[in-house]
Amino acid sequence: MSDGPQHGTQQGREARGPVVVVLGPRGLALARRLVPHLPGAQVHVRSSRVGSGDATFHDVVAHLQSLFTAGRPIVAICAAGIVIRALTPVLADKTREPPVVAVAEDG
Repeated sequence: MSDGPQHGTQQGREARGPVVVVLGPRGLALARRLVPHLPGAQVHVRSSRVGSGDATFHDVVAHLQSLFTAGRPIVAICAAGIVIRALTPVLADKTREPPVVAVAEDG
């Protein structure tokens, strides 16, 4: 079973804009403030209990790795350590990989 977005996908074309990844309910308000400044951005939330987004996911590591290997820029609203540990196994060439930013829930 893939841990890709479970709803909100664009049929017939692949999304390429940045993804704001939200792990907890407190991060959703920050995501909503960031999205207008990120053209083409989507909000992906960890399970439906966080709130609504463009897509939901359950496995944080698998989802971050999937986005990264697909070349999607990531703005993760969580501790930097989570992102570092999740993406370390898929890092290969910093000149060709997408940008990744970790932002604390309190901004």
